[in-house]
Amino acid sequence: MQTIIYILPEIFLALSIMTLLMVGVFLKKAFKLVNLLTIIILFFSVALILNQPNETIKVFDESYIIDSLSKFMKVLTLLFSSFILLASKDYVKNNKIDKIEYPIIILAATLGMVIMISSYDLIIFYLGLELQSLSLYILAAFKTDNEKSTEAGLKYFVLSALASGLLLYGCSLIYGFTGSTNFQIISSNLNQS
Repeated sequence: MQTIIYILPEIFLALSIMTLLMVGVFLKKAFKLVNLLTIIILFFSVALILNQPNETIKVFDESYIIDSLSKFMKVLTLLFSSFILLASKDYVKNNKIDKIEYPIIILAATLGMVIMISSYDLIIFYLGLELQSLSLYILAAFKTDNEKSTEAGLKYFVLSALASGLLLYGCSLIYGFTGSTNFQIISSNLNQS
C-alpha cells in the first residue's frame, strides 16, 4: 500500500484515460469537454507530482525511481502535453479531426513518457516506450480520409517495429553480459569488468 502512494500520478493518469473513454462514448460530440478534462487532468497530475516527497525513492524491487530529476522531467512533459492540447485545438477543428480519441491518445502517450522517465529497469523502460509508441502510431494515422496520413502511420509502425526488435535484442545482450535489467546493477557490473 505504501508504494501506491509514490505512483499516484501514473495511476491517476491511467484511470483518467479509462474514465475519459467512457465519458466520450456516452456523450455525443463531447470533444470540447474531453479536451478540457484532459487539460485539467494534466494540471492535476502536475500537482500530484509536486506533492511527492523530495527524497530519492525506489519502488517495485528498485525498478521504478522517483527523484528530483524525474519529478522535474515529468512536470515538464505534462506541461508540454497540455500546451500541445491547447495549441492544436484550432488545427484539429479546422481539419475536422476533432474526435474524442485525440486528447485521450495524447494522454496515453504522455503516460508512456512519464513511465519511461521514472524507469530504473530495462523492462519498465520498454513498457513505457511501447505505450508511447502505440499512441503515436495512432496519432500519425489519425486523419483517416487522408492518404498521406495513413501512409505516414504505416511507415512509422514498420520502422518502429524494426527499431523495437533491435532494442529488445540489445537489451537481451545487456542482460546476458550483466545478469540484470536494473540500471544500477548494470552500471556496477560494467564498471567492475
